[in-house]
Amino acid sequence: MSNSPMLSVRLGKELKQLWVEHCIRYGTTPSRGIRQVIGHLMAKGEQASPLGKLTELQEHADLTRRRLEIRLTTSEYLCIQEFARQQGMSSNQWVINLIRANLVARPQLGMEELRVLGESNSRLLALGRNLNQIARQINTNPGAHERLKTEQIENLSRHIATHTAQVTGVMRANIDRWTVK
Repeated sequence: MSNSPMLSVRLGKELKQLWVEHCIRYGTTPSRGIRQVIGHLMAKGEQASPLGKLTELQEHADLTRRRLEIRLTTSEYLCIQEFARQQGMSSNQWVINLIRANLVARPQLGMEELRVLGESNSRLLALGRNLNQIARQINTNPGAHERLKTEQIENLSRHIATHTAQVTGVMRANIDRWTVK
């Protein structure tokens, strides 16, 4: 490890292209973007919450509500209204979700994400039933595994990969949505 203040990271062609495009979208350079990410991660690790473990707040539902008033510029207000409209929620709910996501470092799911994750769970349950049927066949009839076609197992594998990609997309979208930049 050298004492040089320079850090060199091999990203690969695809990841580098994605990173450059991301930086262009957010109006920064790749180097500045990396510094921001590292700074954010380092600060997050050192940050002590004034309320202790905020993740515990979600586990214990507090039904009391307190009012908080904030003053926004017209452009900020219109921007929040548009974000909320795009995500099918009220401006108040959008701001509440943003605050909660940053307090507990967990994204708040919108209606579309909940729908996608519900479908995802249904698909996982169906895959589980298929795998149970395969296992039952093999256990009850030792010669049955010869009848199992490789393409059936590959088909299940493709379904699992598709499902995983969809859930990953939902998770990334939530992280991007609720992260304060």
